[in-house]
Amino acid sequence: MLKVFNRMLCITVACLFTGATPTLAENVIEDGSIGMSLEELAFLIDKWTPEMKNAAANDPGDRVELLSQAIANKKVAAQVENIDPASASEAYWRHIYSIRNMDTRFVTKQFVDSLEMPDFEPLAQERYQTEKKKYAFVAEERIVSHILIMCGAPACSRDERRPEAESILAELQRGANFEELVAVHSEDPGSKAKGGRFDRWFRLGEPEVSPHFTGGAFEIENVGDYSGLVESQFGFHIIRLDDVRPEHYKAYEDVKDVIVASLRKEFVELSTKDFYAGFRMTGDAVVDDAALDELLAPYKSE
Repeated sequence: MLKVFNRMLCITVACLFTGATPTLAENVIEDGSIGMSLEELAFLIDKWTPEMKNAAANDPGDRVELLSQAIANKKVAAQVENIDPASASEAYWRHIYSIRNMDTRFVTKQFVDSLEMPDFEPLAQERYQTEKKKYAFVAEERIVSHILIMCGAPACSRDERRPEAESILAELQRGANFEELVAVHSEDPGSKAKGGRFDRWFRLGEPEVSPHFTGGAFEIENVGDYSGLVESQFGFHIIRLDDVRPEHYKAYEDVKDVIVASLRKEFVELSTKDFYAGFRMTGDAVVDDAALDELLAPYKSE
């Protein structure tokens, strides 16, 4: 897969993400070492309530007050630079790492948003052929009818009710009418009024259907045939196979969007991994091993 995407990328990470720092207009407000640019103020004002915007636009006093609050917030935030990291509390480092992680996520998202997506159609067609079962396979589905002799443990004795279920099955095997026996014997209120119809198609291993029930249904060879007695947590089932949808593969056009979405996700993940790798520690890095050994000493295995 990496080789395939390397062919498709055909451009470097540096080409995909400029990383250039945006050039801001000159400050609209300056107060000592603190200033606010046109872009910065535009973002802030956009987040003000309608009442705040109206007040700043129409009342000079309110405008000064709102801008003063904005400058005060920026001045207070800047005080973090005056904290001595050597004597800072754990809360300081939680704050620093929180901001650093947010910055990392922000820059990574900027990179992802700047990616130029290639045409995935040729690779999607190839993927359809090489991984057809993953993307296009539809397993066999069956629909059945059943008679249920209710016998839930522990209140019901299976040994006591088994002869009744076996008798009904024997009648069916002798040619009795299934729907008539449903009306007389079935204790499943959901399907009894519909001639025993289990009103949904299902696959082998369907998570929402008892595995004993689906297993019994898929052991029946021909449409119209019956299962033996099938036991589930509900009791005894006698199942009739009503119809089968054979396993098949969906056409390419039916799954193209799913494959393209998968390829797009892979492309983004690989590109992001390459981007991040460009910032890993280089061979020119200098590490104070003695200091690290001291930090890690409490965790060293004996």
